[in-house]
Amino acid sequence: MGWIERGWEELSTRLRLALEPYREGEDLVGVVHANQPGLFSTQLFAIGVTPTRLILLPLDRRHTATGEPVVVRPGDIEASAIWGWGGSLSDLLSASAGREIRFTAGGRKYKLMVLGGNLLEDALSGPTQKSGLQALLEFLLAAKR
Repeated sequence: MGWIERGWEELSTRLRLALEPYREGEDLVGVVHANQPGLFSTQLFAIGVTPTRLILLPLDRRHTATGEPVVVRPGDIEASAIWGWGGSLSDLLSASAGREIRFTAGGRKYKLMVLGGNLLEDALSGPTQKSGLQALLEFLLAAKR
């Protein structure tokens, strides 16, 4: 394991520990580090995936929680687009669509950038981020059905 993968695995361990108090006895199927770019800043998230919900915990640049998590259940998801597919035509044609996971839940829109999803990014991110991303994508796809 190289130094980049080791860094991602250490980060994944810290994120899992930060999400631990909010899992309510459920297993964490996956943990993902994501960011939501804004006009002048970026919001970081630790995303915990359980069998029945997503836990989106806001983070600061030191990867410590900055507030209470947002909990999203499959029924809360109103729309989603993964890498630009599955959303509206504007989602697909967006300049950043190929790098974003978008969904709307409870009236709030999330446009998350996540490292992983192609050969190079999977190699850079490490196995825990890759498996967490897979769990997140499976959750969103199952919620659309």
